Amino acid sequence: MERLRFDFVVKPTADGKSNTICINSIATPNGQMFGIPVEFQPPNLHQFITNTQNYVKVRKSLNKKYQTRKIWITLTDDISKIYLDEEQNLQFNDFYLEEILAETNSVESIPSGSNKSFEKLLKKLLEDKQIKSETQNLGRIVKDFLYSPPRK
Repeated sequence: MERLRFDFVVKPTADGKSNTICINSIATPNGQMFGIPVEFQPPNLHQFITNTQNYVKVRKSLNKKYQTRKIWITLTDDISKIYLDEEQNLQFNDFYLEEILAETNSVESIPSGSNKSFEKLLKKLLEDKQIKSETQNLGRIVKDFLYSPPRK
């Protein structure tokens, strides 16, 4: 791999009085994403990343709590040694990172009972909208008929 995408997020510090930019996940060029455990997220643990020009720009870009940026960083030998093992598995200082699996279909993640409730609610809303529309149209017809000037 010649580059990795680092996901930065502004988080409050332990005292809650200030913020810090943390690295909360890393992604590969083929779309795999790996989460970094909370104890390994602080920037002081990622010296080779924080010394890059990319990080300087990220630091300028992020100034509000919970803002995020996803930045591709080219791998140097030093960065590769920290984030990849010999077989190109993602790690951080000899700790293998857990892959974050993306949801393929968000509808499948909703319990089936919720789907039925959702369908009923949607039907009710559509019926109410149709009735209201018909009432408005009928009201306009009556108004036009009663209050229109006589034709000659």
